Amino acid sequence: MKRNTGIIARALREALGGGDAVTGVSPLTTGFSNETYLVEGADLILRLPPAAGAMLDGHDVIAQARIYEALARQPVGPPVPAVVHVEEEAERIGEPFFVMARVPGESVNDIAMQDWFTGASDAARRQMSIDWVSAFAALARLPVLDVLGAPVSPEDDLRKWQRFAEAAQCPRLAQAIGRLLQSAAPLSGPPAVVHGDTKLSNLMWQDFRISAVLDWEMSLNGEPLSDLGYMLYLFESDYHEATRAPRLPGMIGRAEAIACWEAASGRSADGVFWHEIAQIAKITAIIAEGCNMFDTGRSSDPKLAYFKANLDHYLDVLDRMLVGGGY
Repeated sequence: MKRNTGIIARALREALGGGDAVTGVSPLTTGFSNETYLVEGADLILRLPPAAGAMLDGHDVIAQARIYEALARQPVGPPVPAVVHVEEEAERIGEPFFVMARVPGESVNDIAMQDWFTGASDAARRQMSIDWVSAFAALARLPVLDVLGAPVSPEDDLRKWQRFAEAAQCPRLAQAIGRLLQSAAPLSGPPAVVHGDTKLSNLMWQDFRISAVLDWEMSLNGEPLSDLGYMLYLFESDYHEATRAPRLPGMIGRAEAIACWEAASGRSADGVFWHEIAQIAKITAIIAEGCNMFDTGRSSDPKLAYFKANLDHYLDVLDRMLVGGGY
C-alpha cells in the first residue's frame, strides 16, 4: 500500500508545531520492517509501521522510540538519534509514529556498496571494521533496560524462531533448531542489552566514524554472545563465505573480530559457536517466512523471490555447522 505523503506532511506540520517548516515527506526505506521517511524542510526522520504488514513480531514503532530514548539516557550508551516527537494514537495519520533527529552520515549498503566505502583506504576500512564490532560489543557493558522487558535466555529466544520456522512451513529448519536446543547455550555473564541485528548496514558513518546505531527492532535483554554470533556469520569461516563488505581489503577477519569483541565487551567469547548457529537459524527463519509469503501470494515483493533462491543455501550451512559442532 502506497502512503499519501502529502497528507502525512500536513499532519506533521500540525504535530510538530513548526508552521511551514515541513515542506514534504519522502520515503527512504519501506517494506516489512518499520519504514523510514525524510521530513523535508525540517530535516527530520519519520518512522512508521510497515504499510505491507510486519514480517517479524519485533518491537513496534512506539516501542522503538522508547528504546532510543532509554539508550540516550545511558551515560556511556551507543550514539542514537534524538527522539523529537512520539504519537501513540493513530488519529492524526491513521497509525502511531515517531519523529527523530536526522543523524549526519550514511550507512554502508549491503548490496550496492558506495564508492566512499569501496574506494576508502585499507587502513580506513580496517578501523571501520574494528569500530563496527566494538560498537556492538560495548552493549554487553550496559545494564538491562526496563523498556526491553525481562531478560530472555538464548534457548527461549531460539524457541521463538523455531515456532516462526514452523509457521513459515519450514520443517527442516525447525528440526535443525531442535538439534541445537538439545545442548545448553554457553553464557558469557549476566544478561545485558542485545541489539539482535548487528549488520554493518545498521550503523551510520560520518567521516569513517560511527554517528549512530540504528534499527533496534529485534533488541532484547539477553546473552551478548548472540550479537557476536550474528556478526561472525558475516565473516569467512570453514562453513560459509564472508558477505560482501568483509571481503574487501583491510577488513578484519573472524579471529580478529572475536578478539575485538572480547576487548570491547570485557567478556570471553568461549562457546560463541552455539550462538553463531542460533543466529544463522534466526536469519534462515526470516528468509523462510519471506519465501512462504511469496509462495502463498501474501506478497509479490521481488526481494522475496531473492529470499527463495537462497533458502536452501542457508539450510545447508546450518546443517554443516551442526555437524561440525557435534550437535
